[in-house]
Amino acid sequence: MFCVFYITLLNREPTYRRRVLTPLWEYHKLLHEDSHYWFQQITCNIVMLVPFGVFTGYRFKKMTIIQGAVLGGAFSSLIEITQYFTRRGLLEFDDVLNNTFGAVIGFVFTKLIIAYREHKQACKYY
Repeated sequence: MFCVFYITLLNREPTYRRRVLTPLWEYHKLLHEDSHYWFQQITCNIVMLVPFGVFTGYRFKKMTIIQGAVLGGAFSSLIEITQYFTRRGLLEFDDVLNNTFGAVIGFVFTKLIIAYREHKQACKYY
């Protein structure tokens, strides 16, 4: 989580408050403009919160995927709102969406690994 805060806040100089709340505007840019740049933007925002999803999936064993998505979305929203008020980035709906998706990917991956290990352990006793 410190790395995410460093990348999104501490590593940046304050400028002015900016926001883009139009849903899926980055995807529109991806399809109609320099696709390499927008592909990188979207991919990095997804990948950035995968470790958060892995952590929550491992730490909170009984958490559901919906709860994991809500927690990832809340963490991402906290980052975006902090960026807006500290003037250290762009408040974007798409970032929250992509970050949440990344957290869900990490969460599901971890739950699958845990289920596989439990299944493997249970098979030893047969």
